[in-house]
Amino acid sequence: MYKKEMSLLQNQQIKYLIKIVALFWFFTKLWSYKTWIAERAYPIIPPFDFLKNVSNSFHVILFGLSLLNLLLVIFFKRDKWVLISLFFLELVSCSLDTVRWQPWEFMYICMLLIVVFNFSRPKNIILLFHLFLVAMYLFSGLHKLNRSFLSSFWMDTILQNFFGLSLNFILEFKLFFVGLLIPVIEILLAISLLILKSKRKISFILIAMHICILIIIGPFGLSYNSVVWFWNLGLIFVLFILYSSPVICLDNKVLLNNSYWFVLWFLMPILSFFGCWYQYFSFNLYSGKGYQMYICVNNDIDELKPYLESGKLYRDKPYLILQSWAMSEIKSAPIPELEIYKKMSDEVKKRYGDKNVRVFLYNTQTKKIEEF
Repeated sequence: MYKKEMSLLQNQQIKYLIKIVALFWFFTKLWSYKTWIAERAYPIIPPFDFLKNVSNSFHVILFGLSLLNLLLVIFFKRDKWVLISLFFLELVSCSLDTVRWQPWEFMYICMLLIVVFNFSRPKNIILLFHLFLVAMYLFSGLHKLNRSFLSSFWMDTILQNFFGLSLNFILEFKLFFVGLLIPVIEILLAISLLILKSKRKISFILIAMHICILIIIGPFGLSYNSVVWFWNLGLIFVLFILYSSPVICLDNKVLLNNSYWFVLWFLMPILSFFGCWYQYFSFNLYSGKGYQMYICVNNDIDELKPYLESGKLYRDKPYLILQSWAMSEIKSAPIPELEIYKKMSDEVKKRYGDKNVRVFLYNTQTKKIEEF
């Protein structure tokens, strides 16, 4: 009797989890619609050159079908073939442009595949959702243990921009290294979520953390990186639903049968610390690490004028920051990988001409700048 009741409860949880994931995925894609089409100023950078000339209409069709599938998931009974169809649409769409390899897209696809691979095994779905969140908070915290996080996100974004504190005040009260509490707490919460029984209480702390993030970067705060507002809202609901009832202890058989997830979530992210795996697939979120690309241009490139910064950079030329351009036009961040930055540099020079464009890469950790 208990097992039957537990199974019914888990099926209800999964029903709401899938619909919540689909709902916020739908809003995220709709909000960042220019990420999913080709008719825009921000360059399309496919992983393979032979995909460069795919027509905009094909991008739009994929985008429309994806939204339609998400609506079917939201409003109708769970159907395995709809979920599989959604996965292949996302896979094809992401293969056409690397800027679509966003951390929230990775999270949603992982959650989608968890359900597809364990469609009739609700216990497995609950356990794997739980382990995914553990990995996400663990590596997100580990990636933030660096000085760039303290200077760019903690000091500049939170202390100065959000709270309005002066640099003298920060230095006088030694607030700079207080920011290390953020990654330490995130790591401790991830470990607690894994090993402690009181997971629901921990989930409330994590929900409070996401609320704080929304207050800081949301529309009533800094109004920054708007696409992740939906992601943070979605995670609040996922945490609330997932831990509304006790999560079962780790099952060795389940873990063995799903070992590929552990490779993807717990082993591959370790490689990202050595530059051997993608940062966004390793939960590297707001760490301040990586590179910033600056593009110096001539004044006569009209389509770039809306994205130019106010100052001058190289030989008094106007410039734009790739991060700001992406956030402004397509509502998504550039993918922080050197090979993709190189392709972006080549594409910009090809489009606007070598004489009209100079591209520089700034390393946020070493503080060095080099021309691409």
